[in-house]
Amino acid sequence: MATGFEPVSIAMAAVLTFVQALLVNDMVNSNKVLPKKNYLAGAVFIIFSSFFKENLLLSPALISLTFIILATSKIFSLIKKEKSYADVFDVGFLIAIAALFYFPCVLLLVFAYIGLATVRSFNYREWTIVLLGFLSPFIIAFTFYYWNNQGDLFFTHVANIQPTGWLLRTPLELVDKIMIGALVLCTGACLVFLPASLYSSLIQVRKFANILVVLMLFVLAALLLQQTMRLNHLVLLALPLGVIAAIVFAQIKNKVVAEVIHLILILLVLAGQFLPMLNII
Repeated sequence: MATGFEPVSIAMAAVLTFVQALLVNDMVNSNKVLPKKNYLAGAVFIIFSSFFKENLLLSPALISLTFIILATSKIFSLIKKEKSYADVFDVGFLIAIAALFYFPCVLLLVFAYIGLATVRSFNYREWTIVLLGFLSPFIIAFTFYYWNNQGDLFFTHVANIQPTGWLLRTPLELVDKIMIGALVLCTGACLVFLPASLYSSLIQVRKFANILVVLMLFVLAALLLQQTMRLNHLVLLALPLGVIAAIVFAQIKNKVVAEVIHLILILLVLAGQFLPMLNII
């Protein structure tokens, strides 16, 4: 049943998704991931972030995605900097903030180390700084709990542990299953065509693509850290999948083919959002 808070939640989610799209687009353009500066990555990001109706509402996963985008952008920027301890610290710090909003993101600390190893040679100082940046928000949050005599509740609240069980599944409607299948097909197609799209790309772009694929794998693995597995977790895939799809689309020579694929994706999203309201599926 709809509540009075839903319109506000939808409006805030729309604004946040738009801001995230701008951040993704800036990350792609400033690091020259695509051959030309354009708004393709941001547009595709919005499409994939709107795949499921749950993503139209403001959620912890959607909020945490903002900090994951910023952390990924920091990792990308490290490829052209010699000493950047501040940026390295920010990577760990941003992922920790994302985890405080949405606990499964804690697994992305491993992604941060893999991303750092991809763009830079090993430096024990930088690896230590990432960990310090990651621990800092948790130490601050724990201190707040400790001051309020709630230190024993810290982990329970941060991990949002409920007494209902673990890895419970929410009921899926037929349209949800169709959209999951479409998302799997889109992901598979992008991964299949990605190597050919990177054939004539710069080495740094290939490294960025590898980082995005790793991020995609860790987002899927983070599903196992949910007590109740919800579809809004998949909004985290919008970042890696959106950028990878933009790389693939940018290499399509026939503009008509690219426009048709873009139109199919938009129609698919509209169908996933509005068919349940019409009780067609």
